[in-house]
Amino acid sequence: MIERLMTAGEVAEVLNLSRSKVYRMMRLKDIPTITIGKNVRVSFEDLQNYILRNREHKGEQNEQ
Repeated sequence: MIERLMTAGEVAEVLNLSRSKVYRMMRLKDIPTITIGKNVRVSFEDLQNYILRNREHKGEQNEQ
């Protein structure tokens, strides 16, 4: 299976954040990374999982 690997710039574009913010999140292990030599990448699947884990659900189930 071949995974699509994304650069910090591509991740920043998806999340609508700055590249420096994404690098910080990667360094702090908020977003899982893959290191190939000196290059750091994020798998598309890991990014999707990160987004799902951090999604807030609002609506009918809010506590009163």
